Amino acid sequence: MQTPFNFGRTVKNESFTNREQEIKKLVSNFENRINTIIISPRRWGKSSLVEKVAAQVKSKNIKVAKIDLFGMRTEEEFYNALANAVIKATSTKTEEWLEMGKKFLKTITPKFTVELGDKQNFDLQLDLDSIKKHYRELLDIAEKIASEKNITLVVCIDEFQNISTFNNALGVQKRLRSAWQHHEHVTYCLYGSKQHMMMDLFSKQSNPFYKFGELMYLPKIAESKWISYISRQFQKTRKKISPQQALKISETVKCHPYYVQQLSHLVWINTEAEVSDAAIKQSTQEMIDQNAILYFKETEELNNTELRLLRAISANEPQLTSKETIQKYNLGTSASVIKAKKSLIAKEIIDDHNKHVFFLDPGFELWFVQNIVK
Repeated sequence: MQTPFNFGRTVKNESFTNREQEIKKLVSNFENRINTIIISPRRWGKSSLVEKVAAQVKSKNIKVAKIDLFGMRTEEEFYNALANAVIKATSTKTEEWLEMGKKFLKTITPKFTVELGDKQNFDLQLDLDSIKKHYRELLDIAEKIASEKNITLVVCIDEFQNISTFNNALGVQKRLRSAWQHHEHVTYCLYGSKQHMMMDLFSKQSNPFYKFGELMYLPKIAESKWISYISRQFQKTRKKISPQQALKISETVKCHPYYVQQLSHLVWINTEAEVSDAAIKQSTQEMIDQNAILYFKETEELNNTELRLLRAISANEPQLTSKETIQKYNLGTSASVIKAKKSLIAKEIIDDHNKHVFFLDPGFELWFVQNIVK
């Protein structure tokens, strides 16, 4: 029997739970052409949310183009991906793809590759020199096509923070903002897995994308939602789990979407008919062991002060810069604590929200307490 839990890829259909308010807000923004920046820790379901809403709003008058900047290193790669995604999202036939490419890239001479057969595909390659000379034409292609077809085009860009790794990153951001802020038929949804970098891009007044759109912060999914979801998924496959056990799973990984799905899957695998507390304990250890090599590598790159500060955080010390905490964990001075904290936030190991400092990765925290704190 196939597992009813989904992790490691975007979650769809019955595996998608909660987020009713976020779905409603994002649908409204797409329909009303309001740019949206989605910010949350890694693996909290940003991509799944966007895919869910994109599928929901697609119609004759709303089209969605998706781009993933993961692995892209240059401005030219981005422009090429943007043009391909926009043309494919707004056209349905091979002939129309070619026509649109020629019509809206007047000063650029693209090379077209067309794959025929059951799975028709289209790809255009842009000349490097032409891109550098006519980048504005590429940045405006979405608006031109959407305007002519009288549609709303939603451009969704995943791993958007990678834009800051391009050569002349600030200049690239200025070019994008300068063009996109004038678009009336195109809505942009920008999101990525590096929360710290995304915050820098969109919350600093000195950066070009400051106040580019509405910031949407994804909160944790409530325990009550996880309890009903986990129970429902077990019931669908004729296995029993109590509400208390479903709560235990969500509590263990602090309601983190990725880990709730992973731990629930392991418990499901280790259960024949009815979940036992022993199965939850065994599955939790399996989850920690599966990711141990990644956690170990993460600690190898930390200095002693950072490691000691993580010990204090794992012990829920209320005042990290207090004299007592500094002496207890040998943290040096309050200045060294502040420096270590900033470094750990930049590395996205911890976060500080409403004066509460916590591990971003609950799996790493479990491993850290088990293997480093002891």
